[in-house]
Amino acid sequence: MGIILFILIAGAWAAFLLPSFFDHRRENPRATTRAFARSKEKLANVTAAQVGSPAYAQHHAQMRRQRIFVALFVTALVTLVIAVMRSSITWLGITIVVDMAVGAYVALILTARQPKRARRAPVVPLPTPVASSPTSVEALELEAAPPTVRVIAG
Repeated sequence: MGIILFILIAGAWAAFLLPSFFDHRRENPRATTRAFARSKEKLANVTAAQVGSPAYAQHHAQMRRQRIFVALFVTALVTLVIAVMRSSITWLGITIVVDMAVGAYVALILTARQPKRARRAPVVPLPTPVASSPTSVEALELEAAPPTVRVIAG
């Protein structure tokens, strides 16, 4: 009985003291500066995101891509759970197909995000070998620079 009374008293004290402690932490200068920066950024996004603007279209395209990815991921998990629960080879095959679709979608998104310059890089010709280099052992001038061996002791 005593422990229950102690827990009730501690709960009452916590109900009165903890909100004031957290409010005090929210009122420090760093927190108010961050809150102001967040609200300013939200207002800037709302102002810049007018219907038809590039920022608006980009935001909605990003949200659509995210929803598609989440749907594919959840589908992959659900098919895997069904395959395990039923011990079905057919569902395992469906799971593999859905996993391949997730991989293809990620590859498509990564390819689309690459800069256009990187995808269409110009072909650079490699330099051809020097025609004046010796082509046979007899053409080498070994007397001018005799072969040497260096021994490096570690």
